[in-house]
Amino acid sequence: MTEPLSMDQALIRKLTDIVLANLADENFGVENLIREAGMTRVTVHRRIRSITHQRISQFIREIRLQKAMEMLQIKEGNVSEIAFRTGFGSPTYFIKCFHEYYGFPPGEVRKRILTGFPGDQVVKQTGKPTDYKELKSVHGLKSVARSLNHKRILIAFFGITSGLLVIFLMYVLLKQPERSIVVLPFKNLSNDPENQYFADGIQEGILNHLFRISEMRVISRTSAEYFRDNPMTSPEIGRKLNVFYVLEGSVQRHEQKVRIFVQLIKARDDQHLFSEEYEGELTNLFAYQSDIAKRVADELKAVISGEAIRQIEKIPTVNPEAYDYYLKGRFLLHKANDQQRFDVSKKGLMASLQYYEKAIVADSNFVEAYAGLANAWYNLSAWGWYQPYFEGVQKAYYFCNRALEIDPDCAEAHAVKGIYHIYPEFRIEEGRRELKTALKLNPNFSTAHQWYAQLLMITGPMEGARVHIDRALELEPYFWVIHNLNSWICYFEEKYSEGIDACFAGQDLNPNSLDNNWLFVLHYVKLGEGDKAVKALQQVFSLYPSISHYASEVENAYTKSGIDGIFTWLIDLNKNKPIPIEGLNGHPFYISWWYAIIGNREESIYWLERTVKEKLIPRHYFNLIATNPDFDLLRDDPRFLAIIEKAGLALYHKRKAK
Repeated sequence: MTEPLSMDQALIRKLTDIVLANLADENFGVENLIREAGMTRVTVHRRIRSITHQRISQFIREIRLQKAMEMLQIKEGNVSEIAFRTGFGSPTYFIKCFHEYYGFPPGEVRKRILTGFPGDQVVKQTGKPTDYKELKSVHGLKSVARSLNHKRILIAFFGITSGLLVIFLMYVLLKQPERSIVVLPFKNLSNDPENQYFADGIQEGILNHLFRISEMRVISRTSAEYFRDNPMTSPEIGRKLNVFYVLEGSVQRHEQKVRIFVQLIKARDDQHLFSEEYEGELTNLFAYQSDIAKRVADELKAVISGEAIRQIEKIPTVNPEAYDYYLKGRFLLHKANDQQRFDVSKKGLMASLQYYEKAIVADSNFVEAYAGLANAWYNLSAWGWYQPYFEGVQKAYYFCNRALEIDPDCAEAHAVKGIYHIYPEFRIEEGRRELKTALKLNPNFSTAHQWYAQLLMITGPMEGARVHIDRALELEPYFWVIHNLNSWICYFEEKYSEGIDACFAGQDLNPNSLDNNWLFVLHYVKLGEGDKAVKALQQVFSLYPSISHYASEVENAYTKSGIDGIFTWLIDLNKNKPIPIEGLNGHPFYISWWYAIIGNREESIYWLERTVKEKLIPRHYFNLIATNPDFDLLRDDPRFLAIIEKAGLALYHKRKAK
């Protein structure tokens, strides 16, 4: 009797069938798949990501490549014919994709089937190539080849790959990290609704303890927040976040008394593993949080190191008033960071500063309050809401150092200190050490992974940036900033279709992000989809009434001169009357970048030299010139190399000229 398909298996089969039904249509892409599946982009993106760890465009391309391999194995046509029959626009592009994916060109498929020498690569029909030496069951293929005719070898080969396919599908479709958990926002059962900050504080206290257990994958608070008051069941939330366990809780506070109720649920089958109630004085709060974290770890059979236990059992302050101020400050800091309206965020950050300061007045040795104050000051300054900027980040630096004087193991303080060394000081290696320390102390610290990915965008390797942004995405799948950074990394990897996927994921969470909307423009330009690039740029203009009238002008520029016309128009416009929007204004660096995109070496280097000469460096983007592929046309120019040297980027300049 055939086992029924799981929901994940059924979805993959449905999407695969849709792609195969449109196999020869080279224009069939992400939007078509989503439309025919009858689902939203964000749903398809998250489901494919959680099941296969792929982007939608990658998922489609791999199905095409796997079908091409099948056709080549049974010789259904030559390479060019199969390229077109599997939806690749040109044989050259097909050969490139095939070689990158399988490790050898499509013209060698038949040869490899018929010889079967150990050390060659054989294909699992997941698509991923694997060496014969890694497959014990395939090791005898050479001797088989000597004794059997070609037909029998082919049958044997298909049998092996089919078996591998079954094993792989079972692995991919059923794979979830067993020690993975989301701690959902705790319900406030107090009579006073203003006590929600206290309930959130209990939730985050438990989260911070769980973060320190390296064997566990713990979803960060921002993504857990997405499911506040959500009617979804625990199994549904588990599938959404690709976690095995869900911790729910509620808090009731009355004067100096507290009652906490928690329950741990195995998400896949909605099985309740334990329920526990804690009731007592507020002074016992830290003991309750520690006990809950250890109870969860024990249930998940996660080993807690001695250092992690020491951190989990640490009492941050003996002053209840200080802790209450701290929880209010942290509540406002998180609310500010979660907001999509910057005016609201600014007010929230300013308010959080006051409560952190009150916490420090109440307890001058309260490490977490100093670290929170440092974080708030850095965010306030980095977003441009506190001027002068350098004064604001200096305050952040002072408070994170104060925290580390009291407790050298404060991960949050190390992270803030690390990002301060990178921006604004550009002391890259010192920043790297601090961020590594933060991640060692807290392996589940999504912000530290995010900042470390930003560091690696400056220095390379981009493969390392990919590792850390993917980890941040696992921990923070519902935070738009992470998706935005993911799209930038895709751009630097020159994976533009994947970058579009990341843009859509970020847009679903924050439609009004200027950076995200501008990334749509850049990715569409690289894909040669000028019409879509124009519409994306018009969307950017629509966010700002003062420049919305430019929408028709950019369309005219594109109609007249194509994609190059878009950037020529932007350059001419900004030379005469700069657009008052960061990233689109007439800054010499942006003009240099736009000239580089359209391939004008001399103008690009002129405006880049002017950027350095006038000391008008926007560090956030300028620091990326050693790794930004758009500047590859300048890499053999002595003037560019001099700029790289002067900027302190020579150590990281590894890209070659095009």
